[in-house]
Amino acid sequence: MNTRKIIFQNAAKIYAAIVGFYFLIKLIGLTHIVELRFLNILFVLWGINTAIKTSIKEQDNNNYISNMFLGFSTGLLAIMAVIVSMTLYVSFIDDSLLLLLQKTSYWGNHLTLPKIVFSMTIEAMASCAISTFTLMQYWKKYKINSYA
Repeated sequence: MNTRKIIFQNAAKIYAAIVGFYFLIKLIGLTHIVELRFLNILFVLWGINTAIKTSIKEQDNNNYISNMFLGFSTGLLAIMAVIVSMTLYVSFIDDSLLLLLQKTSYWGNHLTLPKIVFSMTIEAMASCAISTFTLMQYWKKYKINSYA
């Protein structure tokens, strides 16, 4: 499996998990619990870990930098797809999410969609970088038998 396929497959898994989780939260009526949104990091960690593990075990790729780039790309692609979906959802389907975010004390009362997208993009890049770097500390000890 080539690197692009690994990135797209695992980004799609992260995207499906996050979107499914939000629909489940909306379905059971827990959208008012803002802290549930912090569980996104678990989906991101899972997808990035799977991508790095696939690269190491199936491609015999032990290169730290290339696997770190693969993990970061996987997470960032997935999160950007989630941000685009959220933007489309708020713009065309239901803007109550924007009102809900304005009621929370985390971001303030004067939110606009561009401000939310900007802050979510910065947060996504930071969480992907931290998640990838953290997982690479685990995977760097893994040595491929043919190279050891």
